[in-house]
Amino acid sequence: MKSINLVKVYRGKETVEALKGISLYVKKGELFTLLGPNGAGKTTFLRIISTQLLPTSGEAYVLGFNVLHEAEKVREHIAVVPQDVATYGNFTPWEYCYYFSLLRGMTKQKAKETSKRALKAVELWDLRNRTCATLSGGEKKRAIIAAALASDVEVLMLDEPTSGLDAIARRKVWTVLREMVEHGKTILLTTHIMEEAEMVSDRLAIIHKGELMAQGSVEEIKGLVKERFRVVVEGSLKALEKYINNNSSVSFGNRRIIYVGDGDEAIELVRKALENGLKAEASPITLEDVFVKLVGGEENEARKNG
Repeated sequence: MKSINLVKVYRGKETVEALKGISLYVKKGELFTLLGPNGAGKTTFLRIISTQLLPTSGEAYVLGFNVLHEAEKVREHIAVVPQDVATYGNFTPWEYCYYFSLLRGMTKQKAKETSKRALKAVELWDLRNRTCATLSGGEKKRAIIAAALASDVEVLMLDEPTSGLDAIARRKVWTVLREMVEHGKTILLTTHIMEEAEMVSDRLAIIHKGELMAQGSVEEIKGLVKERFRVVVEGSLKALEKYINNNSSVSFGNRRIIYVGDGDEAIELVRKALENGLKAEASPITLEDVFVKLVGGEENEARKNG
């Protein structure tokens, strides 16, 4: 799956450049995440690559098929879970999986087999005959994902699949997605949840205001900034002015995150903070730290000496 200089411009009362020349490559058998805030262009990209929306310019391919000129071929090999999809209240999880598989041309026997496997994968087998109206939000979302999984296609595209789910339900979905990849599926996922991108991705791309900011593995993305550790300090920071002036930082009331280059400096900073009666803890930088530095650098710089 790949895109080459993909551009999408919406023209109306205002002209909006949703995508500004996005070029990405997704390997077979990996989970690739589009990470960005709301309005970044993630859904627009997914809709183009899944043949639902025409690009203004550029090219896109899925399994070698051109999404413009070979759309029917693309659709044979993909399943899509939209962001705001709603379940039919009188449908059961079994009906979602079984009947949608039949609509894709499966035999009844194969549809039964893939539906059973999909529902067990998302832990809905025991609830397979309950109507969706009686299921929780997380169970409904997993029923939709199960229907996509039951299709047994090579490529799955999921737009914010865990949006609105609680932590337990979200992690169940993560487990399902990683198991699907282990079985050879290719997954294109969009999310604005940093922890999700960090936990499930083989590789990812950061998109902001329609522009590609970075792409690579999580570790490669983290390697784009010089800092390697973050130290969270709480209390009066007068005794730590040297560290604050020499490093980038961001404050939240009486708490401040100070970014440092290596573990020795992080340990030294924590020791100095503790000696002055402050609360302090150190940890490696997170994907969220890097994301903020890449897309919100001006704000961070303004806060650096604040």
